[in-house]
Amino acid sequence: MVMTASAAYTRAKDLAYLAECIEDNHCCALVGVSNIGKSSLLRQIRQPGVLARFARVDEQRLGFFYIDFNLQLQMTQQGFYELILRTILTELKTLQTEQPLINLLQTAYERVVAPADDFQNALSFNEAIITLCEKWPRRLVLLFDEFDEVYQGLDTRVFLNLRALRDKYPRELMYVAVAQMPLSDSRHKAEDGEFAELFAHHTYYLKPLDRDDVAQVVKIFTADQQITLSDEDIAFIFEMSGGHPGLLQVVCQIMADNTVAEVVRDNRFVLMHLADNENIRGECIKLWRNISPERQRALIEFVGSDKITADLQQALLRKGILTKDAQGRIKVFSKLFEAFIRRLELVYTEPKQGLLIDIESGSVYVDGKVVEPLTGLEYRLLLLLYGHIDRICDKYHIVEAVWGEDYIEEVDDARIEKLVSRLRQKIEPNPAEPKYLITVRGRGYRLQSK
Repeated sequence: MVMTASAAYTRAKDLAYLAECIEDNHCCALVGVSNIGKSSLLRQIRQPGVLARFARVDEQRLGFFYIDFNLQLQMTQQGFYELILRTILTELKTLQTEQPLINLLQTAYERVVAPADDFQNALSFNEAIITLCEKWPRRLVLLFDEFDEVYQGLDTRVFLNLRALRDKYPRELMYVAVAQMPLSDSRHKAEDGEFAELFAHHTYYLKPLDRDDVAQVVKIFTADQQITLSDEDIAFIFEMSGGHPGLLQVVCQIMADNTVAEVVRDNRFVLMHLADNENIRGECIKLWRNISPERQRALIEFVGSDKITADLQQALLRKGILTKDAQGRIKVFSKLFEAFIRRLELVYTEPKQGLLIDIESGSVYVDGKVVEPLTGLEYRLLLLLYGHIDRICDKYHIVEAVWGEDYIEEVDDARIEKLVSRLRQKIEPNPAEPKYLITVRGRGYRLQSK
């Protein structure tokens, strides 16, 4: 099912905020849970005419570069700079930029690809950005998508360098970052705060679609599917999905699959399909993993008793997991996600020993305690090892399962070791003396059951 056409009709408030930040040249961060629509919003702002609907800017004086850090091959400074410059060069060529400027950037890019050392790597990157800021007639707007892992994984010097470039060219360069948590919460050393400070006053929490936006999405979907849904059906879809784009897509498709002669069957029948749907469960798992253990426990208590502390309630409202109904009562934003939380209560109350993964929720336990949420790469690695517990997984098996078979030749041993090290920090009682995730020298890694 494709819903991309809805982009022009939804998120007007969110687009207006982004446009205002760009008009006023403020670096900003879009923060939100999995599949809430952050990346889509970032891509929309680049489309011709969208920005002009919300801001008084000349789009011809802006240069947007959408950088998807899922495409970064190495979790290194060099990999970071290489991806940014490669993206910029590709986009500049489509904009028919003057060849002398492209030649200067191409030379800097080649030095980034094959630097003499890290210092030369950073120097060449800076030369490229400075050249653009001083010679290109447009303002440089770098859109950082899937930013969490690189921000948590790279050396502080990378981000101090970005901050220094912004300070040097405050009118020519700005950043928009997409993340699952505020940048100030991702790193906690004093020097890390300098980059995060750029976003401190312009961190925007992206929440689920509102009722009107959901109605627009459903309207486009029904036209595409050539079916009819009533106002009551749309209310049902909104109640189930809560406006979460990932859940919304699955609910709409299930409604369509249970439509006969343009009349939707009893929604109790649809509910049975929703309860057992793997895609619904998958979306709920991703949402759950985006919530800290403390807030997970608070949600379980809340759905059972309606009790929650004021600070946790406020945090979950800000994140969009809790919302207010028309009467001002606090509730979980989606009936489907609320049902998912209720099914987790037994998991949390039963004692656990050793390392366990609850596949239903995506939570990981060590000796009965929930570990902090894992990144996507960390979780995929742990799932692979968990599925081969007490057996060795070699490099090729790990790369194929975690990054994908297309990256077999691209991901080196050092990147795997760094990923293993980050995972150990979260699951091992003493990461320096691992008890569960064991290195088998020359062969690979093994997850031990005891």
